[in-house]
Amino acid sequence: MNFKLSAGPDGTIYVGEPGIGGDGNCQPSPSTLFQPICAGNSGSIVRVKPDGQTDRIFKNFQSLAEQPSGNQGAGPQALEFDSSGNAYLLAGFAGYPGNRDAETIALGANYPVPPQQVATFPPSSPEDVLNTPNLAKLFKADIETGAITEIFDFGKYEITNNPDGGDVVTNPYDLTISGDTAYVIDGGGNAAYSIKLDGSSFDVTAIPDNLVDPSVIPPDLELPPGLLEEVDGKIALQSVPTGGAVGPDGDLYVGEYVGFPYPEDKARIFKIGPDGEPVVYAEGFNHISDLTFDKDGNLLVLQFGDESQLTGDLTALPGSLIQLSADGTRTTLVKAGEGLESADGVAVGPDNEIYVTVRGVGPENGSIVRVDRGAEPVPEPTSVLGVLALSAMGLGSKFKGKLKQKMQKFKA
Repeated sequence: MNFKLSAGPDGTIYVGEPGIGGDGNCQPSPSTLFQPICAGNSGSIVRVKPDGQTDRIFKNFQSLAEQPSGNQGAGPQALEFDSSGNAYLLAGFAGYPGNRDAETIALGANYPVPPQQVATFPPSSPEDVLNTPNLAKLFKADIETGAITEIFDFGKYEITNNPDGGDVVTNPYDLTISGDTAYVIDGGGNAAYSIKLDGSSFDVTAIPDNLVDPSVIPPDLELPPGLLEEVDGKIALQSVPTGGAVGPDGDLYVGEYVGFPYPEDKARIFKIGPDGEPVVYAEGFNHISDLTFDKDGNLLVLQFGDESQLTGDLTALPGSLIQLSADGTRTTLVKAGEGLESADGVAVGPDNEIYVTVRGVGPENGSIVRVDRGAEPVPEPTSVLGVLALSAMGLGSKFKGKLKQKMQKFKA
C-alpha cells in the first residue's frame, strides 16, 4: 500500500510514488507474505501544482516491489514541509534491513535474528544484498536540485535495537512534521519515532501487539508453524502502524492496519503523550492506512478497506473515510463502495479541502480524489458528501468512470 500525500505551503500536492522495483536483487518480505520484492530505480515524488500541472521530482529513486506485477512498492513514501518551507523525504523499505546494502549486512551479522524469521525471510548472502542504501531513511530534501541529506537511518537502528522486540524488520511508512520534529511511523518495526529535524535527538515508542480472540482466524486458513503467538488465550497479531498525525493537543495519534490474517473491526488508534506511552484512543476500525487532522480539529481516519484484505482484490478494496470529533462522535464522510477503493493517503489543504489517494497498489492504478464534505455532517452511517476525481496526477492511467455522487453538486 502506497501513495501517501501532503499539501505544501502554496497548496501544491506532493504524492509519494514508491515505484515498481526493477530487475535487481530480491528479498522475501513480510509485507508480501514472504514473496520476493526486487530492487530497481523507479521511485519518485509526484508534484501536483495548484493549476493542475504535474511533474515528478526525485526521479529514479531506489525502489522495491514484487515482480512482474510491481505491487507492494517501497521507496519514496512521503514528502513533508516544516513551518519554514524546508522539505523532508521519507524512504521506506519493507523487509530485513540487513539485506539493504553491504554495510547493513555486515552490521546485522553482529545481532541475532529470531529463528522464525530466519526460516521465512532470512538475511541475504553478502553478494545478494539489494544495493539500496537510500531506503529506510529520513532525509532533508531540496525539491529544486534533488539533493538529499540523511537525518536518520531506520535500518541500522532496527538492526541494533529492534524496538518492538519481534522480527527485525523496518518499513518507514508515514511522515508528519510539527514544529522542529519529524514523526515517522514504521509499519515494519511496529514503532513510532519522533526525530528532531536537525538530527540532534530522537525518541521511539513501540506499538503493542493486537490481542484478538482465536475465533477471528478463519478455520480453513493454513498458517506457517510458529507464525502466530498465543498470549493468555489470545492470538497476538502485529499492530502494523501505518498513519500518524499530531493533534491540536500536541500529542501523536497513530492508526494501525493490523497484521496477518487481517481481522475486521480490530484496528485501533493510539495516543502518545509526553510520557511516550501508547494509550488506546479509539478502536473498532478496519485497515487504517492514514490519519490527519482538519482545520477544525477533527481527526480524519482513512480505511484502506472495510473488509479483510484476504476477502477481495487488494487493488480495489472498498475503503472509507471517517471523521472522529474531539467528543468521540464518528461521522462517515465516504462510505465503502463510494469511490475510495484501496485508499492509502489523506491530506488537508490550506482551505480545509480533503484529498485522498486511491488504488494505491500496483502500477497504472493510482489517482487522487477530492472529498467535498458539502452540508453539515450527520452521525454515521449516513454519508453526506461527494467525491471529485481530479485525474491520475501522473500516478498511472486516467481515472476511469465517474464516482458515485451523493450530493447534487460539487463545490467549485
